Amino acid sequence: MTDAKRGGRRRHPPRSLLRYAACAIVTVTILVPGMAQGQSAAVVRITMREFAFQPSVIRLAAGRTVRLILVNQGQIAHQFESVYLGAVPLRVGDNWLSVEVPGAGAVRLNPDGTAWLEFVPRRRGRFTFACTLEGHREAGMAGTLDVR
Repeated sequence: MTDAKRGGRRRHPPRSLLRYAACAIVTVTILVPGMAQGQSAAVVRITMREFAFQPSVIRLAAGRTVRLILVNQGQIAHQFESVYLGAVPLRVGDNWLSVEVPGAGAVRLNPDGTAWLEFVPRRRGRFTFACTLEGHREAGMAGTLDVR
């Protein structure tokens, strides 16, 4: 006997769960070149505050996987943006999500937010990064990726 015949209400899963299930069904794994399974990444923690990154100079080894852990300890939103990361295949994630993308323009975090970027730097040189929210870079919230 169906719920309708019994006069009862039919229960449906929450819409958010349905959206999550739909996303899970269409998820495709893309392997990012140079990120070997099981390869350990160098970890660099970057703290964001009004109006600075700590550390402001990040030294990376070319050819070695790195995980940048971004932590916003400020009272307002901040973002990490670098032209360098726009041309590098990487993984972006937090405690709930991990996404592989061909490059990322910026990662924006609300106060108390944490996220990570994992990639293999290939091109050597010094590349700037900054918080590009209005006035933040001008207030000194910038730094350098030094890839050797």
